[in-house]
Amino acid sequence: MKAKQNGKLSQSLMITILIIITILVSVTIWLSSKTNESEGHGHDEGNAEHSDEESSEEGEIQLTSQQMVEQGLKVAVASTGLVEKLTTLPGKLVVNTDQQAHISPNFSGHVEQVNVALGQSVQKGQTLAVLIVPELIDQQATLRMAQANLDFARQDYQREQQLWSQGISAKQDYQRAENAYRQAQITVQSSQARLNALGASGNNNGRFLIRAPISGVISQKDIVVGENVQLADQIFVIEQLKDLWLEFNLPNQFSGQLQAGQKIDFKVNDSEQAYRAIVQNLTSQADIQTGRLVVRAKLDAQAAELRPNVLVRVLISEAPTKSALRIQKSALQSIEGEDSIFIIDSEQKGQVRLKAQKVQLGQASSDGQWLEVISGLTEGQKYIAQGSFLLKSELEKDEAGHEH
Repeated sequence: MKAKQNGKLSQSLMITILIIITILVSVTIWLSSKTNESEGHGHDEGNAEHSDEESSEEGEIQLTSQQMVEQGLKVAVASTGLVEKLTTLPGKLVVNTDQQAHISPNFSGHVEQVNVALGQSVQKGQTLAVLIVPELIDQQATLRMAQANLDFARQDYQREQQLWSQGISAKQDYQRAENAYRQAQITVQSSQARLNALGASGNNNGRFLIRAPISGVISQKDIVVGENVQLADQIFVIEQLKDLWLEFNLPNQFSGQLQAGQKIDFKVNDSEQAYRAIVQNLTSQADIQTGRLVVRAKLDAQAAELRPNVLVRVLISEAPTKSALRIQKSALQSIEGEDSIFIIDSEQKGQVRLKAQKVQLGQASSDGQWLEVISGLTEGQKYIAQGSFLLKSELEKDEAGHEH
């Protein structure tokens, strides 16, 4: 009887254990499904947060203070300053005609030597070329004959003077010798003066030396060995380049804005380097073809790129100077075809958030360094004045990465 009861107890115990195991397995499966569901929701939320973060960072760059220093970024504060509207007029650098020499020969002759080349610097009095001049041969021979006659007349005069002082010769013989001597002197002086006036000497055997009348640079040369040149031929032009002029035509609306002594700025066409010139004069009559006044200004400085016939851009103020909110021109970048700058959006614990900001611009300053801001920026706002092109490159790189 006991054995039978023990068997029943063992069977009941086994059933109870199976039920418990079944319950435990069910609970485990239910908990596992809840965990996976929770993780799935968490992943979706994380993706949403990441998406929001990407959306909020569009057009923004975050750097540390150290990175800004390493990249050479310079911060400036938007403030008011002087700006003016500029008009660009075409101009040209020309030689000061008061510092120029046109050289023609004083005789017609045959070219024996040419001693200088085009573009060569020469000094005043330097020999440029040598001509053989038949006419000069005759004049030099006449001078030598006159000098020989002078020597003979001097000797005769000195002899007659001595004889007359000793009472040997008559006074009229002494006076005749004196008159002949004076006449010979005049003849020599006349021949010598004529040669000197033509720039020749009496002992070059028919050779005429063409010399530089001023120091400067040979800008034109039209002479070669072996050719014949005439009196009217212009064979050399010498220019002094240290005093170049700026010349341009001034429209009528600006006629009252320029006067002698005023300083104006200009730039060489292929350069952004600004130079200055001082107005010398405005012609009293307008140019026949354009109807504009011709302005000539003297360059205030010298530089290698400032040469005769170089084309330049003259900067003329079109409106009175005014004070306006302005930024440095170096800060400006074109982003998506819009004028933009990078402003400092926030600064916290060494982290700097930069944002691309579109701006509407107005006039530029006379030196070209400042731009008026009409909208998109407020006074006192910080912006990147130098190095903004690096930020633009970084922004474009990030946008390209997001597209992929």
